[in-house]
Amino acid sequence: QCNCCRLAKCIRIGMNIKSIRTDDQRLERLRLIETNRQKRAENNQIMIRPPNLLNYSSSSLSSYDQTLLSNIFGAYDRTCVMLRFNEELQKPKDYVISLEKVMNSFAHMYMALIQYYKFIPEFSNLPVNIKKTLVKNNLNQLFRINNAVVIKATGITDDVSATIFVRLFPPDLFAELCKCMIAVFSFIYDPILLKLILIVLMFSTHLNIRYDVYQCENENITERIFAIQNIYVELLWRYILYRCSNFQQAVKLFSTFITQLVYSQYVNTKLNEYVAKISPNQTDQLEPIMKAMWLDEKDK
Repeated sequence: QCNCCRLAKCIRIGMNIKSIRTDDQRLERLRLIETNRQKRAENNQIMIRPPNLLNYSSSSLSSYDQTLLSNIFGAYDRTCVMLRFNEELQKPKDYVISLEKVMNSFAHMYMALIQYYKFIPEFSNLPVNIKKTLVKNNLNQLFRINNAVVIKATGITDDVSATIFVRLFPPDLFAELCKCMIAVFSFIYDPILLKLILIVLMFSTHLNIRYDVYQCENENITERIFAIQNIYVELLWRYILYRCSNFQQAVKLFSTFITQLVYSQYVNTKLNEYVAKISPNQTDQLEPIMKAMWLDEKDK
């Protein structure tokens, strides 16, 4: 208080000399003020706790989570569950294989994946140009991840190298593609995991590591995409916790997939370089979706 305030207080209490505190009383009051200050600080202290995701019970998912997962499972069933490589496996050994023929045989699988994403409200509600950018930048890699599910359904997980595709690529590239495929096999026995991962990764800005004209330059759009991705990343993490026996196992599973994804991106750059070398006559025979996904605008 200022001097004027103190004087006004003295006048209010009748200028009583007995109201003046002794030195001991002043010290006691100061101790009381300090004690009360410490108590307030303790009561108002913000406790630093681990994020909710780290404390999430592995025993159950929320009803909302279960609804989302059920919708994801249903969307995949309606669009991609019947995909197979049967046509390619039925070719005779002397069948003349070419890159454009194989790529065209994949066209319906690309379209099925796009239909799958259209069932995801957050993707479906994005502006058309942003959806095109996400598809252009991410679908090739997502197609290869989904191939692990298709190969399992086709029944050729025992010997991928025995397929007709072995004659399509240089030996070193084919070996690396097989390695990427086999690495994903450990994730395909869960009915939801890869289907959910496919959604998480679609909301990446550049999964293909191709820094070209298809970048999302609008910061607001980029933030919106990442906000959507965060929703599904958190759902994925809760599901992993739900499926794993403990937190350490969940971390190991998640880290293993990320490591394999990074390696797969590296191999994908080699695949892009190989496809870019095909002749103009071959590219002219490609289906529109394959041209859109694999060729630069100047090559179409």
